[in-house]
Amino acid sequence: MSRKVLKEKKREASVASAMREVKANFKYFQSRLPELMKNHRGQFALLHKRQIIKFFESEKDAVKTGKKDYGKSRFSVQQVSDICVDLGLQSNFL
Repeated sequence: MSRKVLKEKKREASVASAMREVKANFKYFQSRLPELMKNHRGQFALLHKRQIIKFFESEKDAVKTGKKDYGKSRFSVQQVSDICVDLGLQSNFL
């Protein structure tokens, strides 16, 4: 196999792994949402490896901290709200 093909396969595997992480984080977030609504409504939760790391007042601050601490594709940010939207991998790049 050529280097180019190996590099592409490695990138695809990395994206697939990131998607699994984002989906697991979202599922965990949904399971905790009723409890979170009591004290964190409107805030943004930074999630990593199915754990809520910290809450932020702005999405921008949550994403900035996530990128600094975990890289571009190993965290999720979700707003604590009655309307819960799974943005998938795109949620990391907002």
